Amino acid sequence: MSETHNQPRIIHGALLTRRRFLTGSGAMVVSVAVLPGLASAATNPKSPPDKVGLDASRPASWIEIHADNSVVIRTGKCDFGQGSIYTAYPQIIAEELEVSLSAIKHVVSGDTDRTPDGGGTFGLLRTNVLNLRKVAAYTREALLDIAAAQWSVPRTSLAVKDGVISGGGKQLTYGDMVAGQALQLTIPVSGELVSFRGLVVEGEPPLKDASQYKIIGQSVPNPIIAEKVSARTTWVADVKLPGMLHGRVIHPRTLGSKLLAAGKLDRKTYPTARTVVVGNLLGVVAQSEWETIQAARQVASGTRWSDWEGLPGSDGLHQYLREQARWDPVPVTESTHNRGNPRAAFDGAPHVLSCSSELPYHKHAPIGPSMALADVAADGRITVHTHTQNPQFLRSHLALMLGISPTKVIIRTYPGPGHYGRSNGGNAGAEAEAVLLSREVGQPVRLHWMRADDLQWSTQSAPAYADVRIAVDKNGKISAYEADHYGPPMQDDRPIGALLAGLPTIDAPVPNHKNPEPVQGMANFMADGWVYSAVENVAERAHSTWQIGQQQSPLDVGLRDHSMRTPTQFQQNFPREVAISEAASLVGMDALAFRILNTQDRRLKNLLTRLRSESGWQERPSPRPDAKASGSTPQPGRGVSVMFRGNGYWVSACEVSVVPDTGLVSVDRVTVVVDTGVVVNPMQLKRQVQAGALMGVSQAMYEEVSFDKSAVTDSDWISYPILKMGDMPQLNVVLAPDPETTIYGQGSEGANALLPSAIAAAVFDATGKSIRRLPMQPDNVKTMLQS
Repeated sequence: MSETHNQPRIIHGALLTRRRFLTGSGAMVVSVAVLPGLASAATNPKSPPDKVGLDASRPASWIEIHADNSVVIRTGKCDFGQGSIYTAYPQIIAEELEVSLSAIKHVVSGDTDRTPDGGGTFGLLRTNVLNLRKVAAYTREALLDIAAAQWSVPRTSLAVKDGVISGGGKQLTYGDMVAGQALQLTIPVSGELVSFRGLVVEGEPPLKDASQYKIIGQSVPNPIIAEKVSARTTWVADVKLPGMLHGRVIHPRTLGSKLLAAGKLDRKTYPTARTVVVGNLLGVVAQSEWETIQAARQVASGTRWSDWEGLPGSDGLHQYLREQARWDPVPVTESTHNRGNPRAAFDGAPHVLSCSSELPYHKHAPIGPSMALADVAADGRITVHTHTQNPQFLRSHLALMLGISPTKVIIRTYPGPGHYGRSNGGNAGAEAEAVLLSREVGQPVRLHWMRADDLQWSTQSAPAYADVRIAVDKNGKISAYEADHYGPPMQDDRPIGALLAGLPTIDAPVPNHKNPEPVQGMANFMADGWVYSAVENVAERAHSTWQIGQQQSPLDVGLRDHSMRTPTQFQQNFPREVAISEAASLVGMDALAFRILNTQDRRLKNLLTRLRSESGWQERPSPRPDAKASGSTPQPGRGVSVMFRGNGYWVSACEVSVVPDTGLVSVDRVTVVVDTGVVVNPMQLKRQVQAGALMGVSQAMYEEVSFDKSAVTDSDWISYPILKMGDMPQLNVVLAPDPETTIYGQGSEGANALLPSAIAAAVFDATGKSIRRLPMQPDNVKTMLQS
């Protein structure tokens, strides 16, 4: 390489530099240009300039090209079962980088000292992967630029395939290009590393056209499955540290109880155990887990808490929301699809449906309760091993709690229990408590919640109710649609350990909050999944109030809400789609044909037509002519629902059987047809849709958080039931991507919010009775059938 080629060069806004020649190896490492927030504070100017990989204090490397042609990619996103990070991500990066998929040897994800971008694991294919895709494009262009300069040929004369650059009668692999050098490509970014959304890669490097894809679209096996089933995976529960103690927290008796006196600990019976008290946080640590559990039970039995009653009770929840909750402190959010003059259109309409729907609290309920291992060193440095969804965000929360710099906190993430949603948008539950116990005892502490802790003290998906009106003309056209959606906010990210200890956190969801993200405030958002584009008069509004019990609780806790899969849209799509099916019945129309009639959207029409054939749908009005709301004979029914989410369209048909006298509903057969745009990995996407669909069945049929006036009363899988293997329906998932759409398909997010309204419509079809409240447990169904 000549002296000219050693000079720094700008490549589509990125800076390419060469530090020095190496012997025996070489690499290109992609870093960030402007290191905002924590990243700049963490930069160590004395770090070796030729260090390949990532300095523990510099979370800056995205992609590495090594002399042996291997590629390492790094992302701050975590995998908690969806698989996209190990399937779609390598496929997208290999495609953009123009290397074979086998060249990507390693994916590093979710560790704050080893990954660059921050931000939570949401929108994996909708938004997040664009960071890595741009980095790959920058890298490819830089390597081509180096080759053009080195061979003194025009850049446009070069081609690349499978990591081999050719042109001007010459060819070299990427590994050849970087061999013996320490190349650094510095890319522009914006944002804040430890923020809720992390960094965003800026600039517009040329991205590969979808028509040229070779790797995207292939059903590549997920490499982490074999690791898991063969027990080679290190789960978070497997992590052990020298000198580690086991911990348990004795949580308050109610959501507003203060600690009056900790119970006694018999040190003769539990010789290594000790009690830790920080504010209202009461914990026990010991050398063995069994001793810890036994000792914690002894301490709990003698602990005294103050009494508190500030909840309406789950039986009175929706009456409380309608009659006592204040909805005025927060501005109403209008849908971006609102138009026309719905109220005028209702006047004189021949058919008007007015209905209300109610949804309960849902638990995230991971199969394994939350756990974390924290090590607070004598010099104040903190390392936490966990299964959080947003490690950089957790890092900032722990630093805020202790009043230290985030640079002193390292979060390492691992596979953990299956997340049935988003219990861990920042903290999964146990992290802050583990840190506080470790700080007090001066040793690493592995803190594991018990099942009851998780059900009673983790966050929950917010309840909701909605009032809907639909006007329909004699030809089946919707002339007006109006809906008001009510529910508490959905993003309380405060660590429970910090709250109990009385230590600093971000604000609770309150009006005029000072939190950096609007999503952590009190507003309720419109999901804006409106698909009935032929309707000329639309008015949809979202209303919000405080979290239930938050204002009354002296701990500022209450029933803490957090977004779960399809946040807000689950709460808004159910009442909308239930009402659409019932509106079709007003004019004796088939529910599927009614939806086609009221949309102009080509993609949706195509999908509904495909659903008709895939499910064997026969047109007729609902309820079926021989529908019965009484008797012991199973009544068959079928229902349909649609949804738009993440630039993708989802439609489903569900078949059920209902025994009216017992209220028992069986979901027999489900067909889901999905158009999410470009499908990166068909096999993986199908699995994700299947999982989301089963989650939807579980939420529709079984799940509801129960609570009295003081606390959540669910404590196990009996009091909080979920779908079991024997209850699974026959499930048919059809991928039907629109050939003209170039966005990437978004995984399983849509399916859980899609099915409940189709199941409710199927029960309506079978019995002639409206189902407007979840879950459809037998007692609830009997009540609705008898109404």
